[in-house]
Amino acid sequence: MVTVRSDEERVQSIIDFVKDYKLIILSIIIVLTTSIGGFLFSESIKVKKIQTAKVLYEDWLLSANLDDADLLFQNLTGNFSNTGYSHLALLRKGSDLAKENDLEESLNIFYQLKKNTDGFFGNSLMNGVARTNIARISIALGKFEDALAVLEKYSNDEDAYTHELKGDALSGVGNNDLAIQQYESAFEKYTDNGLRNLVKLKINNLNTDE
Repeated sequence: MVTVRSDEERVQSIIDFVKDYKLIILSIIIVLTTSIGGFLFSESIKVKKIQTAKVLYEDWLLSANLDDADLLFQNLTGNFSNTGYSHLALLRKGSDLAKENDLEESLNIFYQLKKNTDGFFGNSLMNGVARTNIARISIALGKFEDALAVLEKYSNDEDAYTHELKGDALSGVGNNDLAIQQYESAFEKYTDNGLRNLVKLKINNLNTDE
């Protein structure tokens, strides 16, 4: 036999349920409200930081006074280190210093960029750019072990240039066999004939040395 419940009984059952579990329901509401509020507040702060970083970055680019530019750069990269504008400033600064042949200072800047973009929530693209530049400059300075250390996280799936950098570093520490392997991987992945010829020349030089 099917029991038919009236509307009043249904309403009363809901009221009884709320009474019995009101503490649990209230707790869930408080947790959800707090979580949503916290998320919105965090996003609001993040947006404001990005906007401020954007203004600092643009002012830094336009600044004609070296002292003012340095203060803007330090503020941007120190107080807004997790923003994309800070990363762009470090990349630009490091590249400019390298062009001026101030390799040691350029290296320091790229290490800072690497540090600021490391980790699960970091910027993998900028981190890769930082590591590549660190390796390139370290090799130019004869710091081959440092170059290998910064490229260590990459497996055999890296691009051709990373293979070539590994080959240069390995050659620098005297490990010619592994260097040749890296150069051969670079040769296979390069599509530009000029770059392929350059790598082939490096391979031939190592084979001649042996």
